[in-house]
Order: sequence, then structure tokens, then C-alpha cells
Amino acid sequence: MKLTREKRSELLWGTIGFLLTAILLIPVYLIITYSFETLQDMYHMPPYLFPPQITFEPIVQVFTDLRPYLMNSFINAVGCLLITLLTAPFAAYALAIFELKYEKEIIFSLTLSQMFPVVMLAIPIFLMYSNVGFTNTYLGLILANATYTIPFCTIVLTSYMRSVPFELIEAAYMDGASPLVTFFRVVAPVAKSGIATISIFGFLFPWADFIYALVITTQNSIQPMSVGLYKYIERYGLQWNNLMAGGLIFSLPALIIVILTGRFIIGGLTAGAVKQ
Repeated sequence: MKLTREKRSELLWGTIGFLLTAILLIPVYLIITYSFETLQDMYHMPPYLFPPQITFEPIVQVFTDLRPYLMNSFINAVGCLLITLLTAPFAAYALAIFELKYEKEIIFSLTLSQMFPVVMLAIPIFLMYSNVGFTNTYLGLILANATYTIPFCTIVLTSYMRSVPFELIEAAYMDGASPLVTFFRVVAPVAKSGIATISIFGFLFPWADFIYALVITTQNSIQPMSVGLYKYIERYGLQWNNLMAGGLIFSLPALIIVILTGRFIIGGLTAGAVKQ
């Protein structure tokens, strides 16, 4: 059977996509398999494609050692998420609905703030925190991460807010609803996919933070899992199976969140694509 030009092109790009996906998944596969292997099995030549003897010792040991750091990561991520949800939706609502005098300048400033790398901002924030006593505090770490999540989520959510039909907002105003009531009764339900999307980013960004956590916090009781894994190497050396187990534990919450909320991400990406 002779393939048409379109079919050959589709088969070619499908094969390329499959190969690229397989290459990208190799590190994930290695993290999972090495997390359940002993050091002796890891260094076996040729390497095992599947653990010959599954052991949960690396998972249990790393979870026991790094559980306080994991709890700190949850506190940091949830705190940053709450602050982001208390600010970004209202800022996006104002930028999208109201005719602000300096709207373009505000959006430009928010976009410009995303261009500064965290490495450049970490030292100035640390110096400011040292003067006000915010170093080695949950609040200081949460606010530092919020300096990135709030502008980013505001920019993303503004497009979703603009997709809300203005007739709905106008009808709410004609019925006597205030701007705040209109936001909760009309805009938020329509833009719920966008709000769910920024909630995911508002959690994942601080969850994966390393630079702010390393610079701002020096006490083990405050440092998150990302720094805990780094210190685990210093303390116990390169025990690769334990390190892979720690990486697996660290990535599982983010993976679960993405899997459970994937439909909201897809809905959010399409919600702001076309302006009504």
C-alpha cells in the first residue's frame, strides 16, 4: 500500500515525537528504578533495566531523614499559593475589566519583573531581610517566592479575565452588584480554569525553589526539601540510590497535582485563547 505524502509526513513527525519523548523519559525511568535498587545493583555492568531485587530501604531512609524538610516545602508552597490567590486574581480583574490610566505601564512592569533572574535578586532580598529580621522565617521565604508568582500569575490570568463576556459584567452592574460582588459571582466562575491554572503555578514555583531557600534560610528547621537534598549529599556523600529516592519523593507531590488538575490546565489554556 502506497503512502500519500501527508501520511508519510505524519508518520515521520510521529516517529520523531516518539523518540524525543522516549529520550526525555529516560532520566525519569532511571530515577524510579534506582530508587528501589541497592548500590551494588546500581553499579552492576551491564546495568539492569529493572531492579533484580526491589528494596524500599532508600525510600524509607530518605523519607525519615528529610521529612522535616518536606514539611517545610509544603508550608512554603501553600503559603505562597495563598498569598498569590489573594492578590493575583484581583489584580488581573482590575487590569482586564477596568480602564486604568496606566494599564500598559503596569503590565510592562509586571512583565519586566519576570526578566530578572532569581540569582540576581537573592542577595538584595537577603540584605533587606537582614535589616528587618525576615531571614530564617517562613514568612520571609514565602514573600520572596511571591515576588515571582504574583506578577507571573497576574499576567497569565489577565488574558483569562479578558475572555469573560463584558455583557455579563454589565448586566451585574445594572442589577446593582458592586465590583467585588461581580468578581465573585460572575468573573471568577467563568475564569475558574484560569484561576486553577495559576494555582498550580503558584504552588509548583515555590515548591521547586532552591536559590531563595539557600540564601535566605540557614537553619535546618526552616529550609525546604530542595536544600535538604543538597545538604543530604554533603552529609552522606553520593549515595546515588538514596539521592534518587529523595528526588522521587520530592517530585511526587508536584506530579500528583499536575495529574489531578490536568483538565483544568487544558481548559485554562483554551479559555483565554479567544477574546469574546
